[in-house]
Amino acid sequence: MSISKGTLTALLITAGVFIISGCNSADDSADMTYNTDIAVTVVSHPDVHGWIELTLSESPPLFTDAGVSSTWLLFEGGNLLEFSISDTKWKAYFIEGITDVLDLDILGENPVFLTENGFFEFSAFDCETTLEALPEGFRPVEFDIQDGNVAILDETGAVAIRNESGFEVFSPDQQLEPAGDLQLIGQDWIFRLQGGGIALLDPSVGLWQFEDAPDGYVLAASQSILYIGSNDGISVRTGAGEWSFHSSGHLYSDGLVLKEKGISSVTSPDEILAESPSFTPSELISLDYFREPFWAVDNQGMTVFAELGSVKTNLPYYEAERVFCSLAGQNTEGMQGSTESVGDMILAGSGTFRIYESVSIRPDPFTEFSDEGRDARRDLGGISIEELRLVGITLDPIGGDQALVEDGNGVPYILYEGTDLAYNSHVAEITSNEVIVIQDVIITYSARGGGETTIPTIYSLRLHEEGGL
Repeated sequence: MSISKGTLTALLITAGVFIISGCNSADDSADMTYNTDIAVTVVSHPDVHGWIELTLSESPPLFTDAGVSSTWLLFEGGNLLEFSISDTKWKAYFIEGITDVLDLDILGENPVFLTENGFFEFSAFDCETTLEALPEGFRPVEFDIQDGNVAILDETGAVAIRNESGFEVFSPDQQLEPAGDLQLIGQDWIFRLQGGGIALLDPSVGLWQFEDAPDGYVLAASQSILYIGSNDGISVRTGAGEWSFHSSGHLYSDGLVLKEKGISSVTSPDEILAESPSFTPSELISLDYFREPFWAVDNQGMTVFAELGSVKTNLPYYEAERVFCSLAGQNTEGMQGSTESVGDMILAGSGTFRIYESVSIRPDPFTEFSDEGRDARRDLGGISIEELRLVGITLDPIGGDQALVEDGNGVPYILYEGTDLAYNSHVAEITSNEVIVIQDVIITYSARGGGETTIPTIYSLRLHEEGGL
């Protein structure tokens, strides 16, 4: 079920009218009688889906892409955001040394960046980015990853294909002018040419072929079928150099189609998957296999189509919560502790000062978490403040202040200002020796349920004994 914001508001207003008229709120007569034989049961709560604007602390992302379960957003300067549908949480990373990114794609569940200098793969598990050098003299313009196969397109039309020993370059007999949109169909890597037509490379035999194709703005592939989007609609390749009209709508490189009546896939253009956004996005992506959530980006911002409440769209803390990462073989200046056995959300950036219980059996409790302890962690949104014991605090003006806590089983967690806990509570402030948590308790003050007020309850976690680095 899909309901727009205006429709949802109208439904809420209508529901309010029903409640007022049904309860006879204007009639306070002492002679009022009620039919006690009627029972009302709520059978279901339909899911409400719609487009929601993301609140970003900087300009829209440079690149976006999605895999099977995660969406990745790369911003200018190295900020990287991940949204995972497995826990509906955002994670933020900062990758030093990533500049002049030309393209972004997904390999497995890891984002991969193409720059003029190399091919970078980022692993969120160990917060490390590995570099694979490009062939000497190669001048990349874009790349594509299909079923683990990686190919990079050069500005001369040459294609570098990754294998176990590195990259193998396949060059045409004459220099080409590629327009982009590198795609894999069967054995062939295919891309558009400036001025019309497409080039096909079969690397198994080193064979280049060229075909006529309609003029278009994007080339997309799905289920081993090739499509071209143009102002007149979408054309489908029916044979070598043969194309026919397929559907109306605006085609995007990932195979999504924007139509007046909604968003569909190029393979099933008449099946509407989501409402159309209020603008024509420059990028439109979804999870693999055309699954929700759908993300729309233009130079003004970013929106997401999903079930209301399933995606956190207000992201005021990601600048403070981001994890500092480095390129493989490089040390992040000021990084505290070893990263070999530390989870991604336990690392702190440069300029930190730590305060922790000196009575702890661990010399530095922030840097010595076992894999077993991390695997036992629960969602903080289901843990109450009474279950947690404060172990240490990191004061970090760059990476954001952090508090290390443990539950009754000794499992560690990191808290930030704004972290949500169970029972409508959140971390309000972290000081040098204290974590202040506020729980909003909702009190009904009308006997008929006509009024509510919120009373904040303040909790304080303090260190028993202070020490420092």
